[in-house]
Amino acid sequence: MEQVVNKIISMKHRCFVFLFVMVLSIPAVITCAGDSVNSINLAELNTLLDRNKGKVVVVDLWATWCPPCRKEIPGFINLYNKYKGNVEIIGIAFDENGSEVVPSFIKKMGINYPVYLGGEDIAGAYNLRAYPTTLVYGKDGKVANTHIGYVSEKEFDDEISVLLKK
Repeated sequence: MEQVVNKIISMKHRCFVFLFVMVLSIPAVITCAGDSVNSINLAELNTLLDRNKGKVVVVDLWATWCPPCRKEIPGFINLYNKYKGNVEIIGIAFDENGSEVVPSFIKKMGINYPVYLGGEDIAGAYNLRAYPTTLVYGKDGKVANTHIGYVSEKEFDDEISVLLKK
């Protein structure tokens, strides 16, 4: 009888250790999954834009080291919340070591809209010369406006409001 009790205690101990290790590993898995940003190429961006026809789409080309880019982001967060469902905001970061710096930057800033890492094909297609460069697409899927440099949240809000009425 004593052997049976010892086996049960030993088995309970192993189960406890197993569950404890599993519980400790769950946050690590969740953190790792959220610590990456996908790259996007021009074809994928065009597909994304096509899928969002009928909405106003804002495509922000930016970098983490760019002060005006950083200044615009809180406005994009607010606009994304305000117009959820009618407006899509897409951030495309052009950091040299983007896979290392962008995920933590997204967390730090509380960015709530999709962010991707951009490459040369997107930079070339949009003739990217300065950060931030922001393209605003109307519901028809055509570029309604291109902004180079900082634009205030209010200016974007006014522009989006007009485009949503068209």
